[in-house]
Amino acid sequence: MENKYVKISSVFLAFVVLLSFCSCGRNQSIYPNKIESSSTNQFHNESEEKISDINFLGKRDDVVTTSQGVYFLGPNTPNVICYYDEQSETSVPLCSRPECAHNDESCTAYMDGMLYLLLDDQNESQPLYLYRTLESVEENQNPKIEIYSMDVNGANRTLRMEYQSGLMDLPMAASREFLYFVSSEIDQSTQNSVECLYQVNLSNGKLEKLQEYDCPTTLLGAYDQKLILEHNNDSLRQVVADIFEYDVITRQEKELFHYEAEPWIEGELNGKSHPVAFPYKNELYVFEPSEERKANLSCWDLRTGEKNILAENVPYYGDQIAEDAEFADGKLILRCVENKPDGSGIDSQTFAINLESGDWQEINLKDQYGLGLEVIGATDNHYVVALGESLHTSDVVKKDGTKETISYYATDFYLVDKEDYYKSIDEKIPLK
Repeated sequence: MENKYVKISSVFLAFVVLLSFCSCGRNQSIYPNKIESSSTNQFHNESEEKISDINFLGKRDDVVTTSQGVYFLGPNTPNVICYYDEQSETSVPLCSRPECAHNDESCTAYMDGMLYLLLDDQNESQPLYLYRTLESVEENQNPKIEIYSMDVNGANRTLRMEYQSGLMDLPMAASREFLYFVSSEIDQSTQNSVECLYQVNLSNGKLEKLQEYDCPTTLLGAYDQKLILEHNNDSLRQVVADIFEYDVITRQEKELFHYEAEPWIEGELNGKSHPVAFPYKNELYVFEPSEERKANLSCWDLRTGEKNILAENVPYYGDQIAEDAEFADGKLILRCVENKPDGSGIDSQTFAINLESGDWQEINLKDQYGLGLEVIGATDNHYVVALGESLHTSDVVKKDGTKETISYYATDFYLVDKEDYYKSIDEKIPLK
């Protein structure tokens, strides 16, 4: 089983050296004019060229992990990208100037607006993506979205895309040539909401609309030249989901997995367990209930169609479209949540399932709400977990030079030693 947290070649080995040479220069743009959007389902000349393998950029938008460290949006200063180095056990803003206040865009660690952070671990030259949302000054206009790429040390920040046609979802995927995302837009002819799958040419910023869907659609993964998506209808009365793949070369779709949950019954706290699937690279891992509160875990190879049962009678339960799942260190870490039968709150169990042997163990670490810790990333020695949000205050310098104290919420990240995690030892180090 390939580890999700692949080392980014020698780039991260040289991080500290690169950071020392980092300059807080102005942002670059790869194109001078506004991007034009193309809404066609016909073959595009650019897509007929060889496209490198597509990499899913993860589910989180505020923290990304590598084998040697963690990039995260700093809780102590808003709009500042920080880096935690595993070897030195220190966190620093992604900026090399000791005198820098990290409060304007001459700094490689700072950017105004609502920020999100993504990582493409197959891109050695510019692995970091910074997604910025800017509220429109015009009434009834969608927020403006910009995507930047940057070097491992924050330098050479380059504008790759602009978009303002709808509300863009955060899960994204990228090849060396293109970026992919789903967005909700309004069909001007019908005034109905539609889900749009886009392809962005990273060399010139041009958007091409590949497909439109009339139901909720989520990007779940990617492999080779294929995207893995899900249509779902998650309501109180019925749950129906379809997972399918979209080939960006042929523009053809193929259904991979379909399930329907039993209708919700008024007065019941928890619905019955239903199948659920988690894609990871070219594999689809499927939980199928085998008996009450237990399920079998199968692996489907999406290239060959081969299906193997990995683990039997795992004490899985769930009545929602998706549980929390993370692939790390050759394991699937699954967190299940349900309401307590007496209505007094929620209950949770976490299992780490070895994807080679099928062996599993229960992890007994809980957060302040009684839920299993949510693993959201991994370094060589630690898991990164999120434990809610807390209120912070910070002094910022406005564009007119005046100072202002602001309040904001930021996610609280912690590091858990991997050995401690599997021994259920509750020792957490705050990431700040």
